[in-house]
Amino acid sequence: MYHPYNQNPYFQHQQASQSFNPHHRETKSLPDQWVEYIQPLVTRALSEVEEGINLTHLFQEFILSGVLVGQGFTPEQAIEQVETWEKGESKLLQASKAMK
Repeated sequence: MYHPYNQNPYFQHQQASQSFNPHHRETKSLPDQWVEYIQPLVTRALSEVEEGINLTHLFQEFILSGVLVGQGFTPEQAIEQVETWEKGESKLLQASKAMK
């Protein structure tokens, strides 16, 4: 399924903090690392806006994906999981997708 600490910037930042090296300069802030890490979600959301997906569904889909990324999923795994829920067990995602 997923490895909880794969490429997650928070985890990487924590590891770097624990192994302090006074000669190492971090080149990117933690927020900037997160922004780069979630770029696949942003790109996908923008393409879905262009396809005409309603905003309620779009926000639900990508906020859920963000939660999953925070839990250790990669952005790609998060999108895949939300799409699986949308096709199966989530009646609310199905209903919001059907809204015009």
